[in-house]
Amino acid sequence: MSSTSLPEVPRAGKAIGKNVVVKGEIQSREDLVIEGEVQGTIEMVEHRLTVAASANLHANVSAREVEVLGALEGKVEAVDKVYIRKGANFVGDIHAAGIVIEDGGYIKGSVDLTMQPAPKRHANPPPAPEHRPALQVVAS
Repeated sequence: MSSTSLPEVPRAGKAIGKNVVVKGEIQSREDLVIEGEVQGTIEMVEHRLTVAASANLHANVSAREVEVLGALEGKVEAVDKVYIRKGANFVGDIHAAGIVIEDGGYIKGSVDLTMQPAPKRHANPPPAPEHRPALQVVAS
């Protein structure tokens, strides 16, 4: 058996390849891995988004979980957790139930940790969720 190293393969799910550029809106009903470039919005509230190390996103994201290994600039709303991995570069705002920032991960922006997911925008908004105070984070 050969010992050639395989390229990084993020967690399971459909992928948008390294050489793909998407401008607009992505709505996914399954886990998604983005290796290329996205400019716009990504909605997948019941699923996990993985931003691969090669990815460059300028997007607003709504997902169950978001894992960032590459570059993401925008607003992230996660029902569960946001993971900023070593080597990741995140600039923007995070609204999530939890956040994990690995040593070597870069984040600049605001973090709002809540006990409940971010409310959808309605004409008559639901009662405000119980939450912890917002946290400003700037790390290098």
